[in-house]
Amino acid sequence: MASSTCFHSALVDLQFLENISPYYYMVYYELLSDGIRKLRTFHLYARKWGNNDDVTLGALLVRIEDAVSKIAQEFHPICLILEDENEASTEILKQADGHDHLDDFSSFTEEINQWYINFADCSGLSCSPDRDELVEFMDSLLDKPMYNNFYLFSYDAESEVLVELHEALEEKLRFLKNFIWFTKLQDIDCRHLGHLFTHIKSVAINAAHIYYTYQFINYDYNRMEMQFKISGLLKRVKPTDPQDDEIYIQVLNASILSRQSHTVMLEMDKHILDEFVDSLLSNLWEIITSGSFPMFLMKDRLQILYEELRFLRTHLKEQADNFDKKLGNLIGVVVCDAGLVIFSLFLDAIEDGLAKEMDRVLFDLLESIKLIRAKVALKSPQGSTIFNFPKVDELGFIDFLLENLTELKSCEAGSVALAKHQIHTIQEELVFLRPFLGKIKELHTEQEDLEGIWNRVVELAYTTEFFIDSLVIGDILDSSPTSLDSIIEEIKIIKLDALKIMTREGLDIKEKKVTKRSYHLPFEKSMPTIKDDIVGLDDEATSIMDRLKRGAQQLQIVAIVGMPGIGKTTLAKRIYNDASIMSHFHIRAWCCISQVYDKKNLLLEILTYIFGKLSDKHFKMSEENLALELYRSLKRNRYLIVLDDVWDIDAWNSLEASFPNDGNGSRIIVTSRHLDVAPKDKLDQEPHLLRQLTDDESWKLLKAKLFPGDDWPPTLCEVGVQIVERCKGLPLTIVILAGILATMEQDGWKEVLEHLSSSTVSGTQQCKNMLDLSYRHLPDKLKPCLLYFGAFPEDQELTTKKLTWLWIAEGFVCQTQSKSLEDKAKDYLMHLVSRSLVMVAKQSSTGGVKTCRIHDLLHEFCVEKAKEERFFQLLKGYDELSGFNEPHNLRRLCIYSRQDHFKESRLFCPRVRCLLFFDRGYGAQRFNLSFFIRIFKLVRVLDFSQIFLGFTFPSEIGLLVHLRYLAVRGRIYSIPSSIANLWNLETFIVESFEDVVLPDTIWNLKKLRHLEIKNGSLACLASFSFLKDNLDGSAELCNMDTFSIALLSWQNQEKIMRKFPNIRKLKAKILEDGASAGESNKILVLDYLSQLESLQISPFKKYGTQCEIDFCFSLNIRKLTLSGFCLPWCKISAIGNLPNLEVLKLIDNAFMGDIWNMEEPGQFTKVSFLKLASLGIVKWIASESEDHFPRLVKLVLESCTCLEEVPSCFGDISTLQIIEVSDCSDSATSSVMQIQEEQVSMGNELKVLVSSSNRSSN
Repeated sequence: MASSTCFHSALVDLQFLENISPYYYMVYYELLSDGIRKLRTFHLYARKWGNNDDVTLGALLVRIEDAVSKIAQEFHPICLILEDENEASTEILKQADGHDHLDDFSSFTEEINQWYINFADCSGLSCSPDRDELVEFMDSLLDKPMYNNFYLFSYDAESEVLVELHEALEEKLRFLKNFIWFTKLQDIDCRHLGHLFTHIKSVAINAAHIYYTYQFINYDYNRMEMQFKISGLLKRVKPTDPQDDEIYIQVLNASILSRQSHTVMLEMDKHILDEFVDSLLSNLWEIITSGSFPMFLMKDRLQILYEELRFLRTHLKEQADNFDKKLGNLIGVVVCDAGLVIFSLFLDAIEDGLAKEMDRVLFDLLESIKLIRAKVALKSPQGSTIFNFPKVDELGFIDFLLENLTELKSCEAGSVALAKHQIHTIQEELVFLRPFLGKIKELHTEQEDLEGIWNRVVELAYTTEFFIDSLVIGDILDSSPTSLDSIIEEIKIIKLDALKIMTREGLDIKEKKVTKRSYHLPFEKSMPTIKDDIVGLDDEATSIMDRLKRGAQQLQIVAIVGMPGIGKTTLAKRIYNDASIMSHFHIRAWCCISQVYDKKNLLLEILTYIFGKLSDKHFKMSEENLALELYRSLKRNRYLIVLDDVWDIDAWNSLEASFPNDGNGSRIIVTSRHLDVAPKDKLDQEPHLLRQLTDDESWKLLKAKLFPGDDWPPTLCEVGVQIVERCKGLPLTIVILAGILATMEQDGWKEVLEHLSSSTVSGTQQCKNMLDLSYRHLPDKLKPCLLYFGAFPEDQELTTKKLTWLWIAEGFVCQTQSKSLEDKAKDYLMHLVSRSLVMVAKQSSTGGVKTCRIHDLLHEFCVEKAKEERFFQLLKGYDELSGFNEPHNLRRLCIYSRQDHFKESRLFCPRVRCLLFFDRGYGAQRFNLSFFIRIFKLVRVLDFSQIFLGFTFPSEIGLLVHLRYLAVRGRIYSIPSSIANLWNLETFIVESFEDVVLPDTIWNLKKLRHLEIKNGSLACLASFSFLKDNLDGSAELCNMDTFSIALLSWQNQEKIMRKFPNIRKLKAKILEDGASAGESNKILVLDYLSQLESLQISPFKKYGTQCEIDFCFSLNIRKLTLSGFCLPWCKISAIGNLPNLEVLKLIDNAFMGDIWNMEEPGQFTKVSFLKLASLGIVKWIASESEDHFPRLVKLVLESCTCLEEVPSCFGDISTLQIIEVSDCSDSATSSVMQIQEEQVSMGNELKVLVSSSNRSSN
C-alpha cells in the first residue's frame, strides 16, 4: 500500500545519508530515522487493529503519512545527486537540514500517546490477530529499538540498569516473535492460538508505547518509572500468572502431538529459519548461563545442543545460494524439535508427565544433528582432526603442567583434596616419560611409532590439564568419558609401549640430516645491542628530506611506495627522526594505518603524539570532535604527519579534513605498497618508488648484522656473496637471514643458501620463505613467544612489560634459580630482537626495550602459522564472531570487534584458556560479564582492558580461579573481597578514572607478582589504596615484583611496604594524613626493600607546598623518579650517593630553588640518563675540576624555562651521546650547542635535538 511505501522510501534515503555524512548530520538523520520507525509502528498497529470508523484516528494517520511523504520527496533528489558524486558535500547536505521535520513529529505526540493508552486498554478485548500480521508488527517494533540512542544523555550507573532492561525486553520480544514462527513451523492450527496471539499483541503494544514515550515525549523521562514499566512487561513475557502460563503450555502440548502426527512444514522463507535458529540460541544461552534447567537434563547435553545449533546456523548461512532441500528438511525437523525443548525449558513448562518425552526428543535431535554433520562433512571434508591440540612447544606445555600438578599438592579444594593420590600418580608417570620425549625431540626422528607415542602423551597431557582444572572448579560433566582412573590407565599403557621401544635391541631410527645450530641462547653469552642498522639509501633519504623542506608552501603529500620488506617504514623513520627534520617542523606525529583501522583510534594516536598523554575527555569525544581537536592543534603550526602502511585512498579521505592547509610548508608522508593511496592533486610530485638495495649496500647491511666492527671472514666470502645476490636487495630478507646465520655454525651456511629461492620467485615470497626458515630454526621455547605477536593488531607497538607478563602467565617462560621470570622473559625478547624478528620501537631509559613491534609480513606469517599449529584463533568483526564454529579444544581466542558484537555473538568456548579482546570502537557502554564468567570458567589469561565494565567491579570474577593475568577497565571505585578466590593470579591490571580501594583479602593472593593501575585521565592520577584494618595480621606477598600506583598514607606506608619484601619496581604517592601533616623532619625509609631497583614517588598534597622530608633509599636502586616534593637542592646529596643509580628523573618541582650547586665530588658516578623537567631552577653550577656524571649518555631538559645554561663541564663527558632540549630558554639552548661544539672538537658525535611545543609559523 502507498502508506507503507512512503515509510520504506524515507528510511532507505535516510540510511544512505547516514552512511556518507559527517557526524553532525549523521546524528540528525539517525534521530529522524528512529522517529519514522516509531511512527511506522504506530501506523501499522492502527491500520491493522484500530477502529477504522474512527474519524479522528483516520485523520491522524493521514497527517503522519503526509509528514513522512514530505521527507521522502525532499530527500530523494538529494540522495540521487550525492550518489553521482560518491561523497558527501556539506553544501548539498545543508539542503536536507530540515529540523522542522522533527518538530512535525512532535506535533503528533499527545495524540499518539493517548491512542497507545487506548490500544493497550482494549488489546485484550479485540479479536485475535492474524499470525503474519502480528509478526509484521513485531518486525517493525524490533527494527533498531530505542536503547541504541542512549549516548544522547549522560551515561551513569542508573543508565546502566535501564540499558540492561531494554536489552532484556528486546530479547523477550524476539522470543515472542519466534515463538509465533514456532507455531507455524509445527503447523499448529491458528484456531488453537487465539489466546496466545492476543497475549503477545498486548505485550507488543505496551512495548511500542514505552519506545514511543522515550523517543518523543522526553529523553529525561522519569527513569525509575520506566524501569518499573519495563520490569512489569518482562514478567508478562515469561509469565508468573497461571492463566498466562497455561497459554504456552497448551501450545507446547499441541506441538508434541503434532510432532507425532505430521511432517513439519518446511517450504518457507530460509531467512525465517535463520532468524528462528538465532532466537533459539539466544534462549538456550540464557538457560545455560542462568543454570535454570531441570536436573534430568544434564548440563553437558544442553551445551552440546548449543554448539550444534551454532553449527547449523553457520551451515545455513554458508549455503544461502546453494541450499540442499533434502538436508534442509532434516535441519527443519531438528530445529523444530530444538524449539520444543528450548521453549519448554525457557518457560519452565516441563511438567512431570512431559519430562520423559522431552528427554527423548533431546536425545533424538542430537543424534539427528550428528547425521547432518556427517552429510556436511562428506560434501566438504575439512581434513583430519585426529590430533587437534596446539603443536607449539609441546614439551614446554608438559613442563608447565608438571609445575601446576606440583602446586596442586597443597590445594585444599574438596574435589582436588580427594584426588591427590591419583594426581600424584599421573605426575609421576609424566615425569618418567618426559626425558623420553626429550630424546625423541633431540633425534628429530620421523619414525612412526615414536611420533605416535609423542602425540599420545601430548594429547593425554592436554586432557589431564582440562580434567583436573575442571575438577578444581567443580565442573566435571556428568557424561564425560574421562576420569582420573581412565587417564592413569591410558598413561600406564603408553609407558609400557615406551619401555618396549627404549629397550628394543637394534632400534632403527631414521634421523633427518639437520644443520647444527646453537640451542644456547646468545643472550646467555652477551646481550645484543639495540640499534637500527640503517645501511644504504642515503640518496633516497636526502631526496625525500629535500622534498619535505623545500617546494611549495601548500600542504602536500610525499608518498613512499614499494614492495613489502623493501624498507619503506625504516626509511620513513630515519627521515622522521633526522635532526634537521625535527628542527624544521613544529609538530611531528606518526600513525600506523594498516588494512583494518578505526578512524577514532587513528585520531587518538595522532593526538597522543601532540599532547603526550590524552585526558578522559578525549576518549569520550566523538569522531567529529576529535577531528576538530586535531585540526585546532595543528592550525598555524608547520607539521609533519607520517601515515604508515596505507592500503587505500579511503584512509586519506577520512583524515584529510583534520589537516589544515595554512600555506606554511606542512607535509604528510605516506608509505604504501600501492600507488593510488593519495589524490594526485595533493602530491608534491610523483610517488617516490623506493629502490632495492644495491649488492654493495646489501653486503654492508649483512656485515653490520653478523660482524659489527669486524672484518668478514675470508672463508665465508664466497657463500656471503651468493647469499647477498639471492636476497634481491630486500632489507627484510637480509636482516631475517642474518638472524638465522648468527645462531648457526658457519659450516651450515651453505645449507641455508639452498633455501634461498632463485630469481623466478617474487621478492615478497622470498621474504615469506625466509620468515618460515627463521621460525623453523628458532628454539622451541621461543616459538610461542614469537607467534604471540600475531594475536595483537597489525602494526601495534607492544610494551615489553605487558608482553612479558602475558608470556609468564601463559607458561612460556622457564623458571630458573639464577634469574627472575621477568628477567628470563626479557631475555627471550632480546633473543627475538637479535634474530631481527622483533623490532625495537622505543628504548627505555636504561637502554633496554620499552616497546616493540613486528613487520606486517611477519604478523601475517604469525597469524597463519598460529592457525595452522592450533595456537590461537583470530576473529574480526561480528560476521566472523557469529559464524564461528568453535573447535573442541580451542586454546586461545583473539577478538578484534566491538564489545556489543562480542556480547551478541554468544560465543561458546568453555575450554578457552586465553582471551584477548581488542575493541575497534573502544566502547564506553557497560559490558555485563556475568554471561562470560559462566561459560569461560577455565580462562587463565583475560585481557578486557578495552572493554568498559562500568562503575562496579564484577564480584563474579572471583569464580575464575584459574586466572593468572587479569586486565580490566572501568570507572571502578573498589575491588570486592571475592578477588581472594583468584589464588593463581599473578598479574592484575586495572584502568580506572578513580582511586581504587583494595580489600583486606588482597593479602591472600600469594602468587601476585604485578599490581598496576593505569590512568584513564590526566586530570586524576588514579591509584590503589589499602584498608587500614588488619595490616598487622595480614601475610606478606613475597612474589610481588611490580606495584604501580600505590597511595600510601604516611602513617601506614612502612607497614604496607614491608609486605612486599622482594619488590623490584614501585610507583607510589605518599599521602600526608592528619597525624603526620604537622610533623617536621620526617624520613621516608625504604632501605629495607633490598631488591628495589626502580622507584617513582611523589607526595599527595597541595601543589607547590614544600615537603619536610628526608630519604633513606635502598642502595640497590638503579632508576629513580621524584616529582612534586619541592625539596631544597641541598638534599639531593642523598640521591647523588646512591652507588647503583643509573637513571635519574627530577620532574614537576621535585626540587625547588634557583640554584643547584653540585659541590660534593664523586656523586652520580653511574648515572647514564638524566632528565630535568618542569623545574624552577635558574643556575646549575658544577665545578670544572670535579668529575660530575662521568658515565652520562643522555640528558633531557624539558620545560625548564628559567634555566640559564647547562654546566660547560658536560662538554668533557666522553660518554655523552644525546641531549634533548624542549621548551627551554634560548640561553640554555645556546649552552647546549656550545657543549656540542666542544664534543665534536674532541671527536665525539654528540646529537642535539631541540623542540618546542609552543612554536608556530608566522
